[in-house]
Amino acid sequence: MSEIEKILEQNMEEYESARRRAHKLVNGYRREISRTCEYAEALAKLPVNPDQIFFLWEKGSADGELIREMYEYVKQTYGKKYICICCVKGSLPFGNAGKLTENSTGYWRVLASSGIIVSSVELPASFVKREGQIYLNTMSKVYEKKRLDTKQFVSETVRDMLKTDFICAPDHQQGEETWIQKCLAGRVYPGKVLVFEESARDKAAVLARFLLEKTIPEGLECFSLRNPEKKRLLILGSGAGKPEVKLVVDRILDRIDPKKYDVAFFSEDLGSEAKCKAFSAQTGKAASLMGVGKMTVSEAEYLNYLTVEKNPETYLGNPILRSYIDELARREWNRLFGTVSWDAVIVAGSAKYLPYYLAAKARTKMKVLVDLDFLPYIHEKHPARWRKALTVFNRIYAPADCLQLGSYGQENRLRVMRLPVLVAEQPEGDQVEVVSYQEKEYLVCDKKKAENGHITMMLVRKPEPGSILVNADLLPAADQKKRLEQLEKGHGLYVLGEQSSAYKSFLPRAVVLDEYVRKQLYLLPEAWGFFSGFAGYVGNAALEEDVTEKICKAFGVKKCLTE
Repeated sequence: MSEIEKILEQNMEEYESARRRAHKLVNGYRREISRTCEYAEALAKLPVNPDQIFFLWEKGSADGELIREMYEYVKQTYGKKYICICCVKGSLPFGNAGKLTENSTGYWRVLASSGIIVSSVELPASFVKREGQIYLNTMSKVYEKKRLDTKQFVSETVRDMLKTDFICAPDHQQGEETWIQKCLAGRVYPGKVLVFEESARDKAAVLARFLLEKTIPEGLECFSLRNPEKKRLLILGSGAGKPEVKLVVDRILDRIDPKKYDVAFFSEDLGSEAKCKAFSAQTGKAASLMGVGKMTVSEAEYLNYLTVEKNPETYLGNPILRSYIDELARREWNRLFGTVSWDAVIVAGSAKYLPYYLAAKARTKMKVLVDLDFLPYIHEKHPARWRKALTVFNRIYAPADCLQLGSYGQENRLRVMRLPVLVAEQPEGDQVEVVSYQEKEYLVCDKKKAENGHITMMLVRKPEPGSILVNADLLPAADQKKRLEQLEKGHGLYVLGEQSSAYKSFLPRAVVLDEYVRKQLYLLPEAWGFFSGFAGYVGNAALEEDVTEKICKAFGVKKCLTE
């Protein structure tokens, strides 16, 4: 039993059940983990050698020929100072010193330890950019692509690009058009773009001098895609979140000032091309990033991580264990995003655990949790266990409809804040669709067409003009019953809340509303057609915080007194 296993066994109350769960998950991913096990071990054991250069290219390609010539030039010109190793995709270089085959033991060891990496092919998704490594990729195939919203592009190409220090472009205009206008990744790219000028006769020599002599030789242009006056924001979210989570994230993205911030939105692997395309459309003006593959870890490391994953209290309570998990989180961060820091990292809309450990070691000074479903989850399941874990964030924002902050919000008033009610813009004219059924009008919401052609929608009954909305989160007191019974004589009443059935028992004509109203509807343009039917809102003074009142206020529905 390793030292980490002993610490886990001694400090975790539910060690046996957590370990069994971890073993079950590892068995399901064993084949995938085995592919990167050698690489993970090399990352843990080998230091970065600044004098070792790893050249990778594809046989028969134009850029491949450039990297091959550069490899030969560096060996001949700088051979006494640098160790040059190469891997040629599409060839079998057995028996040749300094040449490796893809995915061999030597390949992974050299990828882990080389101080300089020069490539014309995308590196594997498991590639971890380490501190001290310089990575140049020509990215030539990108400029030939017609579509830049495919799953392969946002999950592999863009993430590989963001891990580079330098990329190449055919010319200045095409570089900006591809990376700033088409895929937006250039706006958050901290590296530099290299363009060969007409005067560059020996491109391989020019590129070699640039990297090894740290100077810009004649014939080479070096420029940045970024606006240095704008801050870089990274959102760790989910393209497969709950509908209400997606809507809140959409509102947040809409409100980020593009003149001040450049944004990248990261989601886990969504699987299909259709979901990936929808995710790219959702991110709008933010660069789309998507994860692919598992953590670059050994089987033992993954087993230990999964054992502690749901137990942040154990992770924070032991310095040896915390250092161990932090190293795995740091490695995963470098696999996903490279080694450059961001101005702020926002964790939004995910009840999964890995983003929270990533946030603990995020390369940023400002860590923000915009919590859309996680605080309610831990309040119900493990409130004490996660309380300490939330201390990694500088700010925590809970959405207006999050009713289960519990005592955590009270104890951390300076760190925990409420998001404003993020309503959609008011639609113009006949943009809202309305249908009639049994002499009642219904708003058509969330209308979607599935891949099989079927159309799904949510129908929400429009309130009769002059109606009153009543908060039903708490059981009514005797005096409230009397006032509401009197109010019902002159108005149509609509009740919303967990205790709606209790209100319906003494308000027989009242309409009971679904939680959809304050989970999703208020975020949609159709909400304006819904709330405009109310003449007033009746709250409950016993509530510590009345979310429905805030929503009503955002739509111009005034609170009315029932005394």
